[in-house]
Amino acid sequence: MTYFADLTPYTYLERHDEDGHGASDEPLLNVGWLDASHPFPTGAPPDGLMPALTELATVRVRQTRGYHYCEICVRDMGEDAMEAIRQGVIVRESAEFEVRGDDVAYAAPQLLLHYMAAHRYLPPAEFCAAALLSTT
Repeated sequence: MTYFADLTPYTYLERHDEDGHGASDEPLLNVGWLDASHPFPTGAPPDGLMPALTELATVRVRQTRGYHYCEICVRDMGEDAMEAIRQGVIVRESAEFEVRGDDVAYAAPQLLLHYMAAHRYLPPAEFCAAALLSTT
């Protein structure tokens, strides 16, 4: 998958509004675009964050035609990674979701939920706060 540092401007795929007709005016920032070669923050998520993100992630945006596999799992499994991919053990996803904040939106890969659950990835505080407010 493509790596982007957290809170950098989103540039991966073309962005459309909810009607599919052009881009929104609010800035779109990257969150959770991890790979195996870059360190990332870890820790316990705020209470309620995983259920909130699970709900938000049901609205897939920018669906791709191929899959992205968790590069961290691939790295950690070493020689067994290809067999794990064939057996469906290594998580894969093919879309993004967005979280709306105050005058900003955050683009996250669907793999974000896996990164948090399996690898203890801790997203930036402002993203967490926006996700918690989006589902209340």
